[in-house]
Amino acid sequence: MHICNHRIETDETGSIVRMSRRDIIQGLAAGTIAVATAGCVTNPETGRLQLALASDSQVAQLAAASWDEQKKAEPISRDPAANRRLQNVGTRIAQASGRGNENWEFVVFDTPAVNAFVLPGNHVGFYKGLMDITVEDDHMAAVLGHEVGHVTGGHVRERVSQQIFASGLGTAASLGAAIRPDSRTAGLIGAAFGIGSQVVLLKFSRDQEAEADRLGVDYMVRAGYKAPKSIELWERMAAAAAKAGSQRPPEFLSTHPSEATRIENLRRYINSKGYAVV
Repeated sequence: MHICNHRIETDETGSIVRMSRRDIIQGLAAGTIAVATAGCVTNPETGRLQLALASDSQVAQLAAASWDEQKKAEPISRDPAANRRLQNVGTRIAQASGRGNENWEFVVFDTPAVNAFVLPGNHVGFYKGLMDITVEDDHMAAVLGHEVGHVTGGHVRERVSQQIFASGLGTAASLGAAIRPDSRTAGLIGAAFGIGSQVVLLKFSRDQEAEADRLGVDYMVRAGYKAPKSIELWERMAAAAAKAGSQRPPEFLSTHPSEATRIENLRRYINSKGYAVV
């Protein structure tokens, strides 16, 4: 008999006797794609269709464990002024995003790293090194707006779902490599899949970064901060990186847009929304 043009051998009762390895591989790939299609949802904040193979509760559980580990591994600042400032700006941004009624935890990590991050469950980490660059509350609001944008944009769940999907295709690709007698060819197939899937996932991540930037500007404005300060923030970040002699990977293989790209995209967005003329 034939199903979708793939030959499957059956006995007189119709039971499957033998399926070729090719059929198995194609079936796995098709099944992965079918599951992914069924797992798409529309994000209410952005209106964008997203892959959601992981549930919010599953992602939140993973995030809670990571957050606890992070707080144990990194020194936490006890500076009352720094913590008060982060809490005040963070609360205003959370309210502007429509999630002010949820519990948020903002922590200042006392290290010189120029970084901030967010985890599902509304956990926000902000490093002392970045606080030294965000000298104005508007600058900090740009960072926190971006981080809250990752939450409202559902980016962590989407990222995890992309990994699940890539893993499913990877299983099929590994089986495909295994049926080839030439081990060198098999290795090339496996390597090609690995590189290709990572570039695709990185591209998604850059898109998420740009989306979080746009959402962050929206939240800044709603909270009463100045949208052009987001551009000023990234100009300061670029200057700090240049001063430190920071080496970035090519933008094509980076999870974050370059400062120049980010600034230009923000400029266009702020002008298009009528927030300011920059």
